[in-house]
Amino acid sequence: MRKILILFFTVYSVAIAFPFDHTGGSSQDQQMLGCIGDCAACHSLTPIEAQSILGHKFDVKKILKIDIKDGFFEIEYENSKGEKEKINLFFSKDKACREVINLNE
Repeated sequence: MRKILILFFTVYSVAIAFPFDHTGGSSQDQQMLGCIGDCAACHSLTPIEAQSILGHKFDVKKILKIDIKDGFFEIEYENSKGEKEKINLFFSKDKACREVINLNE
């Protein structure tokens, strides 16, 4: 009896650990945007936080705009020369890139 219970809980745990598409739709037709598709529900970045993060490596005078696009924080800022620049910051806030490279295209 004990072996049956252990087997049952093992199978049950494995079954719920891996998500399946039970709707019958093709996964190729869907674009995965994140866990629930609304990145702002879980991820946020204030202008002060963005300036302190990016200020260590980049010439950031003022944060102009922060958007969430393609799984990144897209930050538009003004440098000390008055030029507007954009940079993408990963949600982990430890890496940044100038452009998003979509591997699906």
